[in-house]
Amino acid sequence: MSPTRRLLLLPVLAVLATACPDSADPVLATGPSARSTESNSEKGIFHRFVSIGTSISMGWQGDGVLSTGQVESWTAQLARLAGREQSLPLISFPGCRSPLASPLSAGVRLSGEGAGQNPLTLGCAPNEVGVTLPAQNVAISSARTADVINATPESKAGTEYGPLYARVLAPGTTQLEAALSQKPKFISIELGGNEVLGARSGIAVPGVTMVPVAAWKPDFTAIATAVGRAVTNGILVGLVNDVADFPSFRRGSEIWADRGVLGALNVSVSANCDGSTNLIFVPVRIPTAVGTAAFLKSKGLGAFTFSCADVPGAQDYVLTPKDVGVVNAQLAEMNAHIAGEAARIGFAYMALDELYGRPDVKPVYSTAALLSGPTPYGTAMSLDGIHPSQAGHAILASAAARAINARYGTSIPETGPLATLR
Repeated sequence: MSPTRRLLLLPVLAVLATACPDSADPVLATGPSARSTESNSEKGIFHRFVSIGTSISMGWQGDGVLSTGQVESWTAQLARLAGREQSLPLISFPGCRSPLASPLSAGVRLSGEGAGQNPLTLGCAPNEVGVTLPAQNVAISSARTADVINATPESKAGTEYGPLYARVLAPGTTQLEAALSQKPKFISIELGGNEVLGARSGIAVPGVTMVPVAAWKPDFTAIATAVGRAVTNGILVGLVNDVADFPSFRRGSEIWADRGVLGALNVSVSANCDGSTNLIFVPVRIPTAVGTAAFLKSKGLGAFTFSCADVPGAQDYVLTPKDVGVVNAQLAEMNAHIAGEAARIGFAYMALDELYGRPDVKPVYSTAALLSGPTPYGTAMSLDGIHPSQAGHAILASAAARAINARYGTSIPETGPLATLR
């Protein structure tokens, strides 16, 4: 089915999703001006809780996904806070693709495959026995907003994340179709992060590594409109405010401060790192530097020089303050639109910044901790430095509960047992 045809069908999907309510449950009125109070208890509205989204909602941790991470996702934890269990497309061990193993210096995944192995060659385990698709969480890692409308297991076949689509969606269906077909009483939508994630390469250019806001907005609005017509209650999730808050980004000055440890690993930190405010994407740059330095040492070729300078137009995993300004300006515009759409359709709103913007999330930089520690990016982050750990997901679940209670007058417990950092 063409993208244009799918967009034209969005209003039809919304009507079909509301035309056949479960007769055993109270029917909630549609539209923000007609919110029902009869069934707005937390357990009532979470009876059919469906999630659309990306890797954040899927439960992706350590650059991979399997059932142990899926059951820890913020959506699953939120459902439990409300006294429900959300059905999940659980993936069996060792995952699809298999998450990284600790410590990162081992350079392997839980499957035993290499951490840096070509993603297209990595294995993908099947769903666990008993899983029926679609489950209530249809979020998929790497999904862009347009993919929610257009991408099916067939259209993604042969791509890096194609195997995931076949483990989350039934043949011929998109995330949006799978979500609305379940006639949800509550829905979460978390999208937009993958439209800017390409900037971590060091190239922050809308239309090149970032999807321009003008191209993204119509798709997000179309999804919000279709969902708002079909579902009475829900939450839209905004993004981070500042890319520098990611624990995986470190200023050049932080690398300089740890030059003694790096020196012992045959890595000579350039003086251009001293006082540098450039952001370095350390999950790529540090292991590469240490590995190269070890090779050079084995050949008697001297130390490897680590530079914090930006090479314009190069994929150097360095963001200058100007680059950061470009990324943050786009994030601000996208967040404003997501919040505006939440208000328009009468949904609750929270942002991922509830986690990433916390001052206690990003620990002091340490090369030793990065390579050998069990939580190299802090206890709130998984081993890839981008996606939350179980504790990070608990913080997001608590933030979502607060936002939902404020919007709907529910009494969901706002703090779960894992929502604190140690």
